[in-house]
Amino acid sequence: MSAIETTPEETNDRIISSIINWVCPRCGGHMVEYQCCGRCRRNWLPEWEWANYAKTKSAGSSGADVNRRQTASHIPAASRPR
Repeated sequence: MSAIETTPEETNDRIISSIINWVCPRCGGHMVEYQCCGRCRRNWLPEWEWANYAKTKSAGSSGADVNRRQTASHIPAASRPR
């Protein structure tokens, strides 16, 4: 296992980008509703929520609403909070 030399924000961006594209950040497998269908079979929902929380917190209150709207459009209807 190799160490990744990135800042926490870069890691969050990478996780968010991968999950938005339904690609597992760990193994590159296809994902369905935050669940990897590839080799690792990992559920990425907790990481997705944490990455979005950290992103909105660092963006401040003015950028949080914009970020929330942008990411919400990428969440499948079955997974969106009600």
